[in-house]
Amino acid sequence: MSTISGSCNCGAIKVTIPRPQNSVLCHCTSCRKSGGTIYSTNLVTDPKDLNVEGAPSQYRATGFSGHDVVRNFCGKCGSPVFTTIADPSQVFVKAGLFEPGQIPKAAAELFSKNMEEWESVHEGAARVENQ
Repeated sequence: MSTISGSCNCGAIKVTIPRPQNSVLCHCTSCRKSGGTIYSTNLVTDPKDLNVEGAPSQYRATGFSGHDVVRNFCGKCGSPVFTTIADPSQVFVKAGLFEPGQIPKAAAELFSKNMEEWESVHEGAARVENQ
């Protein structure tokens, strides 16, 4: 299995995942606020395939579904690292951890109802109003 590896801004947290086939963009208000951007780019993988070196800090909140959303981030530099949701088969690894050229096209844009009026859905991506 081919993998990709990346790290937070300061290098204290390193991650390795299987090379993804696509990415998912999330426009939920929680992703906007935690990343300081209008959407987050995520590589969705099975948690058992996520290898993390270092100890991320966590922020736990209630998501749109009413279930916990756990945001893992570097406690030194603040970089978002990965997010877990109620579905135990998925973890959302933040694409910005990886070097340019390793991120595939978006397959979907989640919470697209929160997109700015001047934004458009990326070509080939499914528009999902909620998750």
